[in-house]
Amino acid sequence: MDRLFRKLSGLCTSPDFRKFQNGLSKSIYDTLGQCYSNSDGEIKMVTDMCGAVNGREYDGFFFHAKKIHGSRSYVEFSNGDKPVTKELADMAIISVVTENRQIIFEKTAFVQNKKEDTSLNWRIDQDQLFLLQNFPTFRGNRGIFKKNYSDEIAFLNHSGCLGNYGLFSKPGEMVLANAKTIYKLQQGDCISLGGIKGFPESGNNWGDGHNFPLGDLLFFADMEKWHMKKYRLPFADLPFMNNSRASHNIYKFVRNWTYFNIGETSSALGSLHDNDLSTFTRTLLRQVGLSNTINLQTEQEEHDTNMAVFVAHLTLDKQ
Repeated sequence: MDRLFRKLSGLCTSPDFRKFQNGLSKSIYDTLGQCYSNSDGEIKMVTDMCGAVNGREYDGFFFHAKKIHGSRSYVEFSNGDKPVTKELADMAIISVVTENRQIIFEKTAFVQNKKEDTSLNWRIDQDQLFLLQNFPTFRGNRGIFKKNYSDEIAFLNHSGCLGNYGLFSKPGEMVLANAKTIYKLQQGDCISLGGIKGFPESGNNWGDGHNFPLGDLLFFADMEKWHMKKYRLPFADLPFMNNSRASHNIYKFVRNWTYFNIGETSSALGSLHDNDLSTFTRTLLRQVGLSNTINLQTEQEEHDTNMAVFVAHLTLDKQ
């Protein structure tokens, strides 16, 4: 983990890496702008985003994106006393760090995408929001969960950032916000662009939840003095490996993603934090084609979901 902190610290102060982030952001903007010009729907927009991201690389960072075509993954849960069946999400954002092909850190975010209506609002399905905000215990109904899990599933969601919404708007913009933020800002069953813009953009916020269980937080107390002096860990926000509640535009999204601020941590420091989530994440990594470069240690079935998967893979191996 010491090497990871040093690597991310260097990237945060690198003008060249900022230019890379900006270039990736512009490519996504160009893609979404073209989609809006063609009046494309959400599926086409996300699929084209995959093309804008896939194959990019920078100094040990490798980006993979793929629209997986398979059966939709539905889950069964209870919203209060009401039984509900919903698709989990239509996009996953994964950040993973490896050393010698072994995963030393991984984060995952589930994203439900919405395109705005004519009044610049997004209508929010309340059962879907309940699922993405609370992650009640659920069972797989169809798709990846039905095939790869034999029992009930309970994602821990320590950070509160596992469930998210990707809100698309003209002329080619996307806001990423976690489900808790959407719940707070919605009026009735709608969220407005004005409401999102008025929300304080707190990209890094330990108070919104934790990336690390208490046992792993104790690790920080033993970090080298330069870490403690520079970041005052774990008592102050980090520019990286933190929790992003909202990214107000594509530029902020790319920066939060590449600084490992998006999603829920499923493993770190050589141990699993959430076995169910890690199983799901590594199944998606196999489906994207990373089993040749990452030791995934899973025999889950492939090609059994209908989801766009975006992966930022940072390797600490010497280039």
